Amino acid sequence: ADAIQTVANLTGGAFSLGFMGFLTAFFFFFIATGWAKFLAFTDKLIPAKHRDEAHRLIGEFDRVISGFVRGRLIIALIQAVIFAILYTLIGTPAALLFGIVIGLLSIVPYLAIIGIPATIIAMWLDPAGPTWQNSWWWTLIAPIIVYNVGQAVDDYFLTPAIQGKATDMDTPTILFSSIAGGALLGVFGLLIAIPIAACVKILLREVFWPRFSAWVEGREKDFLPIDRE
Repeated sequence: ADAIQTVANLTGGAFSLGFMGFLTAFFFFFIATGWAKFLAFTDKLIPAKHRDEAHRLIGEFDRVISGFVRGRLIIALIQAVIFAILYTLIGTPAALLFGIVIGLLSIVPYLAIIGIPATIIAMWLDPAGPTWQNSWWWTLIAPIIVYNVGQAVDDYFLTPAIQGKATDMDTPTILFSSIAGGALLGVFGLLIAIPIAACVKILLREVFWPRFSAWVEGREKDFLPIDRE
């Protein structure tokens, strides 16, 4: 009965995976082939007098989002090298494999924390290296140190130099956006928080702030319902 249940679960999982792959390929094909028509349709929904400005803002959004994606991929590759070296130094079995996997997980900010329990279990099951590396305190503390070193390099060096330049955002804003996105939407929020914050910054800079400045300087009518004239 257990064997039949296991086979049924594996079969169901394989079917679900295959079906999701089919749906992904199905929708990707129709979106890719009809993308030009979709853009033409959405372009007609924009009022003609605002069309040029909308195109410019959409181009800015595309620039920061594509820059974010490229930046996260570059950071993930660098993090993979860093984690592989650090895992080798602390005596983690299959250090290269762990480094690549945890580095790729860092595409999502702070998701590399999964490496802490994973490497602790691996070091406990397959101890290697000198005797002091097989002690319980090293098995628990070393992976935590590795994660904090890798995350510090990401937060204070890689993200400002690569991500900040691509999205025109400073380090505190990026950190605050990531924390807020994670608190609101979990892992998915961590992934989309920075590009959303970058797009909001563009709107504030290009649309709202010029109008607010014009109102402050008296060049625009007061938009608040407090004018007594």
